[in-house]
Amino acid sequence: MNKSATDSLPILMMGLNHKVAPVAVRERLAFSPERASSALPELIETGKGSIREAVLLSTCNRSEIYVHTRDMTGANSKLQGFLAEHAALPVEQLERMLYVARGEETALHLMQVSAGLDSLVLGENEILGQVRSASEIAQSAGTNGPVLSALFRYAIQAGKRARRETEIGRADISVASVVVELAEGVFGSLNDRTALLIGAGKISSITARALARSGLCCIMIANRTFERAQKLAKNLNGIAVHFDALDEVLAKADIVICSTSAPHLVLHVDTVAKAQSIRNHRPLLIADLAVPRDADPKIAYIPGVQLANIDNLEVIVKTRYPLTTSICREVEVIVQHELEGFCQWYNARRCAPIIQALHQKAETIYQTEVEQTLRRMGSLTPRQEQLLQAMGKAIVGKLLHEPTTCLRELPPDEDTSAYIEVLQELYGIQ
Repeated sequence: MNKSATDSLPILMMGLNHKVAPVAVRERLAFSPERASSALPELIETGKGSIREAVLLSTCNRSEIYVHTRDMTGANSKLQGFLAEHAALPVEQLERMLYVARGEETALHLMQVSAGLDSLVLGENEILGQVRSASEIAQSAGTNGPVLSALFRYAIQAGKRARRETEIGRADISVASVVVELAEGVFGSLNDRTALLIGAGKISSITARALARSGLCCIMIANRTFERAQKLAKNLNGIAVHFDALDEVLAKADIVICSTSAPHLVLHVDTVAKAQSIRNHRPLLIADLAVPRDADPKIAYIPGVQLANIDNLEVIVKTRYPLTTSICREVEVIVQHELEGFCQWYNARRCAPIIQALHQKAETIYQTEVEQTLRRMGSLTPRQEQLLQAMGKAIVGKLLHEPTTCLRELPPDEDTSAYIEVLQELYGIQ
């Protein structure tokens, strides 16, 4: 009897993304590297008996947990409880937004994510690095074992190939590109406009470069660590400002980009209202790219202010950056190829003990028979002995080739126990 794919490939994924949950919910499940490093061992500890390995992929648009499990039902329950606890929401409320993938579907989903097929901006490039980082964080936390390490390795390979071999990576498309599009929609030409970046991390850097290419007049960078603001400002020919001078410089900006990793609001409604009063309520665009959000949602009600969070960018994305069906199909072919590679790797791994035992049994028989034959044949030249040894090895290799290949290439939904039992009986392997 065949088992299902969920039995033969014991991996499970649970999470939510921009398609099913608003930023107000996603920000509750935003895991910084530090938070993920402490949460993953906690998950393994509470999931004893059901969870063997765990990797947490957390970006602005998604929070997903991948686990290698010995008990699908138990792991599913543990993950629901884990996510509900970290989101500080009832399980019943969060459950309506969660999606789950099991077995081969889990591997397929991760590879589609890595290839850019499941992003807010289809084909965006940042996700590939985020998938790699998630695996590395879990590795450092001691929760990324052989199965998930291989899964993420194949997923990263799928992402690299998609961008190298198809047109999905034809342009440097990212959320930063969408911000520029939004700014040009508000102001037209950006040549005489000034931008203020709150935060000096990777997203700020990418967005600032996109704005600079669009002809922005001036870029100011504010960061809690002033040295980081200075470093980014030097690279962009911008101006570094102290974080405690935010009230003052805010009045000089036309565009504000927020992208800090702070777990709390950094741009408050009173601060923006004061700046707008000084600016005589001229148009001000604030793009909050952070999850958790940096800007107070009430800012949107201040006259002259347009506040956009990561979810508001989706309308522009759908109209400005469509991908043709043919490109997506090309990427799916690559994804399927890497998926097959991972499944073959897993099948070889699960059948490794019987394959090893089979070869050991054959090696023992071969050595015994060759030694007996050499004694019976008397004196032989070294060359003759070498030829006899080679013939024995060749016979063993040819006899074992078919059963070994069959085991390694079993479909992921195929039950290996029947094959193993037959081989054990036929060859007398315990």
